[in-house]
Amino acid sequence: MKKVAVITVNYNGEKDTLEFLESLKKLETTGLEIKTIVVDNGSSDNGTQETLKAYPGIDLLQTGSNTGFTGGYNRGLEYAQAWDADYYFIINNDTLIDSPNLLSELIKTLDSDLQIGLVSPKIYFAPGFEFHKENYKKGDLGKVIWYGGGEFDWDNIISKHWGIDEVDSGQFSKLQQVNFVSGCCLLIKKEVLQKVGTFDETFYAYFEDNDLSQRITRAGFKKYYNGTVSIFHKVSQTSGIGSPITDYYVTRNRLIFGFRYARLRTKFALLRQAFGFLLTGRPAQRQGVIDFLLDNRGPSPQFQQDSPRPFYPVKLSLAIVNYNTADLTQKMLQSIYKKTSGIQDQLTEVVLLDNGHIDPCDKLVKNFPEVKYLQNEENTGFTKGYNRAMRYCRGEYILMLNSDMEVRDNCLSEITKAADNFEGKAVLGGRLYFPDGSSQDSVYHFPTIWGVIKEYFLNIKGAFFMYVPKPEAVTEVEGIVGACMLIPRKIIDRIGFLDENIVSYFEDHEYCRRLARNNIPVYFIPSAKFIHHHGASFKQLGTQSLEIHRKSSIYYYGKLYYILLYFTLLFVQKITGKRPPGSMEPSATKTTLFQKFNNLIRNLNPK
Repeated sequence: MKKVAVITVNYNGEKDTLEFLESLKKLETTGLEIKTIVVDNGSSDNGTQETLKAYPGIDLLQTGSNTGFTGGYNRGLEYAQAWDADYYFIINNDTLIDSPNLLSELIKTLDSDLQIGLVSPKIYFAPGFEFHKENYKKGDLGKVIWYGGGEFDWDNIISKHWGIDEVDSGQFSKLQQVNFVSGCCLLIKKEVLQKVGTFDETFYAYFEDNDLSQRITRAGFKKYYNGTVSIFHKVSQTSGIGSPITDYYVTRNRLIFGFRYARLRTKFALLRQAFGFLLTGRPAQRQGVIDFLLDNRGPSPQFQQDSPRPFYPVKLSLAIVNYNTADLTQKMLQSIYKKTSGIQDQLTEVVLLDNGHIDPCDKLVKNFPEVKYLQNEENTGFTKGYNRAMRYCRGEYILMLNSDMEVRDNCLSEITKAADNFEGKAVLGGRLYFPDGSSQDSVYHFPTIWGVIKEYFLNIKGAFFMYVPKPEAVTEVEGIVGACMLIPRKIIDRIGFLDENIVSYFEDHEYCRRLARNNIPVYFIPSAKFIHHHGASFKQLGTQSLEIHRKSSIYYYGKLYYILLYFTLLFVQKITGKRPPGSMEPSATKTTLFQKFNNLIRNLNPK
């Protein structure tokens, strides 16, 4: 069955969004698995909650702030990609479905040729939203074309809609290749996004569809218009026609797009026009030119409005990746769904990813129908696995948990309460224990040469690497173990997901180092207690684990510091007779310098 993600973005447009969702009921979806995704772009009204009440079957996502057309749709595309959709139906929330066979016909167009990457339908003005209402008879309303296919005018850097303001009499009811497709409504196939990526958030709003269209063309895909099916569009309901925000983004983004793709003669023409705006343009146009010259991209602060704390449909998302540990994963799920764990029913979700088909969880998840279950065809590694799971999370807070963890009583409520106390401005980690109840190191200092000196020559215990803070209180630390890491969604939006250049090991170090560079604190929360079956997943890797660790440590430290730390640790071992915690003796067989160092510090980053 083909999977189709229907993605729309809402910003203070509850009425339009509700009408759009109601119109979706018209669609014929036989043979299709549909997921309707509504992205709320940090709305300041309370409409999002009402939308979820009216349509509880939708997947509602929250960006936390107005991230524009590009950020809002990218959030939806990211979520849909994690779901592994085959087709992505991008459609404005101020539209209404006209043709019941809309999706089936657009899919048929895409499937007719492997080189067709995206397709758009005919778009009418919604009745009453025409530019020139006085020019039409009452019976013409609802038949006035807004987009009947289109082309891009490279001399003037502007897109042209064929048939705009014309009453439809069948003249645009055809299937044909075009070089411009409106971002108002389009269907795009999975292979295209995998090759060219999503919308460029440089643009924020306006010209983002032109940029995507150009990248798709350069990647060798065709764009099509299918005029046999249609929708209605309530034109410019979000920003308003001729508003300062439209003036600003159209002016700035036209310059960005033109200087990225246009020929030299057109670039000179754009510059002349830009200087004209500086002299005689409207204030927002002048500011658009200034920001282009200053290389200011993305959202403009002058048009950003602070909104009250946005509504998240889920408070806490648990992201779990299983690799060959289905028995332990079952124990984890049982511990999570105990009422004593602190789980909050509708406000908590669990996303479980099988990273390959070795000892999968497909059978056991049938006993946990609440779990959102994903599968990778093969093991993609720790970071890619967790990144996919986290992209499929809807929570205000995302808690990464290794599959070899179990939660203790009130654990989830304690770590959620702590996240609320920090107002989502800090990353948190819990208190770890071995299965026998003995203490397990839960936090760490960044491993440094100075840390080695303090630990082994100045006798400062825990200075080099892992430890448990004393006394056990909420404590700011340098790093927390990636086996249990709570990251607020707004921090992910700010600094990103795990670094996929690291397959596994040191990904938590790299992330915490990134947090430090961005002045984001990390805290140890001892009241959130977890059992950790240390290293269960990584034991399945066997000898591969050593090579993965070696590459990750070289990436994290850099080759020069890697070698310096190796000699420092070797010196410590020779002079003091002490081995760094968790290290292994070098192999009796011939090893490289890097392998010897890796043998010394291999287990300093336990999972």
